[in-house]
Amino acid sequence: MRFYKSLLSGLLLISVIHTGSFAQTTSCEAQLSAATAEFEAGRFYGIPSMLKPCIDNGFTREQRQRAFLLLTQAYLLLDDPIGADNSYLEVLRANPEFLADTARDQIDVVYLSKRFTASPIFSLSGRIGGNFSPISVISTINSSGEQGVDNKYKLRFGWQAAVGVDWHLSERIAVTAELNYAFTSYRKDQVKFNNDLEQFTDKQNWISVPLGVKYSFFVRERIRPYVFGGYAFNFLFSDKGQIKIFKRDAGEGSLDESSPEFSFNSYRTKLNTSLFLGIGAKYKVGIDFLFAEIRYNAGLTNVVKPTTTYGSTSPAIEYGHVDDYFRINNFSISVGYVKPLYKPRKLKHIRTKSVLKGIKKQGT
Repeated sequence: MRFYKSLLSGLLLISVIHTGSFAQTTSCEAQLSAATAEFEAGRFYGIPSMLKPCIDNGFTREQRQRAFLLLTQAYLLLDDPIGADNSYLEVLRANPEFLADTARDQIDVVYLSKRFTASPIFSLSGRIGGNFSPISVISTINSSGEQGVDNKYKLRFGWQAAVGVDWHLSERIAVTAELNYAFTSYRKDQVKFNNDLEQFTDKQNWISVPLGVKYSFFVRERIRPYVFGGYAFNFLFSDKGQIKIFKRDAGEGSLDESSPEFSFNSYRTKLNTSLFLGIGAKYKVGIDFLFAEIRYNAGLTNVVKPTTTYGSTSPAIEYGHVDDYFRINNFSISVGYVKPLYKPRKLKHIRTKSVLKGIKKQGT
């Protein structure tokens, strides 16, 4: 019984809080409507005091945009440039991508808007996803000089996670940098001269620093495609492999072998480089973005140290395994979140030519 009383009390408390919040939002909407009516009636002086209680505590982000736009118009008509500037900055803080329009806003507001911007200088991002690592063989190496050995590389699933920063040179162009962790893997199937099948599974852990350039399309739409490319430094800090041998000679019975997991760290090139290209799209959520992208990295470095290929100390030599010389490529799909660091500010150079074009276009 005591449990049901506690549950009922909790539900009542939530209901009261929700009702109070709804009432406050409704009240502030009514206050905004009253201030708009005062403006339309030509009574400008009382508007700031009417809106102040809800500006201090009550307006939603959308209501703040409308309220400060109204104040911007009022201050312009009252010949208060400082008040107009400060109010328009608050419009951009409420909606950093707000654009004044000659078809909707007063011409004075449109001209004023060309003196300001809130476009971000930097954006922060995080992403996570899956990958596959195709192998590009530079040179095939066979153990013991065997001829006619058939090597096939198989794709295996991996994953990656990254954080990044974009430095915006303009609305469309950004310089990008990331810190990326990736787990990659592949399998090498080798059919030997005696028809035995050797399966070598290799697993790598990487830390990468991709540096690139990004170009965005449709920068004012809800969905914004982009393309990007660049150069990446990839540090291989862990490489482990395991061998399984399947005897396929019926006379030998079930003599399949499986090795322990070996460390190949000493037999790999630690610092690798790659070129990458990709496409993606951002979806606007509030003032931030969700995104999805596809990326391809083309490896440039031989992952295998040439001096260790036939080394007698190789942990897998007793199983007859020798690495080919190869590069590791990577194909990945990721989803993530972008947080632009908007910065409402006054511009050094005023852009008014577009206003005249808009007025002429509207008049035709």
